[in-house]
Amino acid sequence: MSFPRYLEYKDSGAEWLGDVPSHWRSSFMRWLSRRYSGGTPDKTKLSFWEDGTIPWLNSGAVNDRLITEPSTFITGDALAKSSAKWIPKGALVMALAGQGKTKGMVAQLAIASTCNQSMAAIIPGPEILSRFLFWWLESNYQNIRNMAGGDLRDGLNLELLGNICCPLPSLAEQTTIVAFLDRETAKIDALVAEQRRMIELLKEKRQAVISHAVTKGLHPDAPMKDSGIEWLGEVPAHWEVCIFKRLAREAISGPYGSSLTKAMYVGEGYRVYGQQQVILDEFSIGDYYISSDKYSQMERYSVKPRDLLITVMGTIGAVAVVPEGVDPGIINPRLVLYRVDETSLLPEFAQALFRSDLGRVQLDSTSKGTTMEGLNMEIIGSVRITVPPVLEQQSILSFLRTETTKFDALTTEAQRAIDLLQERRTALISAAVTGQIDVRGFVSPSHAR
Repeated sequence: MSFPRYLEYKDSGAEWLGDVPSHWRSSFMRWLSRRYSGGTPDKTKLSFWEDGTIPWLNSGAVNDRLITEPSTFITGDALAKSSAKWIPKGALVMALAGQGKTKGMVAQLAIASTCNQSMAAIIPGPEILSRFLFWWLESNYQNIRNMAGGDLRDGLNLELLGNICCPLPSLAEQTTIVAFLDRETAKIDALVAEQRRMIELLKEKRQAVISHAVTKGLHPDAPMKDSGIEWLGEVPAHWEVCIFKRLAREAISGPYGSSLTKAMYVGEGYRVYGQQQVILDEFSIGDYYISSDKYSQMERYSVKPRDLLITVMGTIGAVAVVPEGVDPGIINPRLVLYRVDETSLLPEFAQALFRSDLGRVQLDSTSKGTTMEGLNMEIIGSVRITVPPVLEQQSILSFLRTETTKFDALTTEAQRAIDLLQERRTALISAAVTGQIDVRGFVSPSHAR
């Protein structure tokens, strides 16, 4: 849909605004709103946090954009003895600091609440609608972050927020713009949600195809036998079912303790491979190195093409096969390395097994029984696997390459659709709140109230 422009424009004099419709005004947030930060009651006093009735927000609440529930509740005594303050329903809150993308995000309150000191309450005055100001601040998320050093750890403050210049169409026109944006972004958000559901379904289907292929094979008419694994049921009669360590020629756990620390890393030399490479299944990335002298001391941990690497700490159970031509290097303490007997088990098939439900269920159930919810060689070695003849493993792997390529292409297409929709959403908001498009003819008077 294309939208008309206004008949006449003028220079707003504000960097973020540029030219605006000639009848619009602009002003700074310091004149248009009241702003204050919140506070956190003493967390060592449990009485402040138990059986509370007063809503309280932490910085992560802004991710919801429209806040309908508090992060937790505090007591009246906690409110009286802290710098937390009430914020009225309909007002805005912005994260002044926070992890990741939180800083600079804005949300509107569907409830009255209090908040922590890392959030700013923004109470619009009579000249600007709260919802219009929300869309304006939303459209300038990156500009607002840049006021406090972009993605750096520097935080925003109330004075910086007061310096934000805002467009000021008439209240009637603000109402129309808000109604238009609420309607159009809801449509886009619904389409994005649809594509995300599609990605989840593709992910589930991809996993199901892998799991079925490595546990049931490609021939539905093949004679079957009981696998001996209750939840797995039958497997092809000519397949072997055994524990993984029976087919592992060599098993090496990454170096522990003081034998390898980050203080030993150098600018260039021999690679140190870890979770980053295994999770992404990409061995060309990463920039951790050790010297040749250190490598000679730790050569027993060196990786070779076709080694099977498994993550055992943090994100556990990720699996990758070391490719040909990999740079010389060693594994770090978060990995274990297996060399399998390729006359019986191909490393790529072992990788598919560990990525399948057969592998995931066993790894998840056993790792959760440990104190650190991690993996070790005993757990991995005891995983029961299905082992077809090597030629059949090759056929299954060829089938999986074809099928997963199809799923990956569909997932990429869905993600591309999401990216385009989000780009359109961002552009539409920016164009509407700066008057680059005239939406007055696209909202009926009844919808603009």
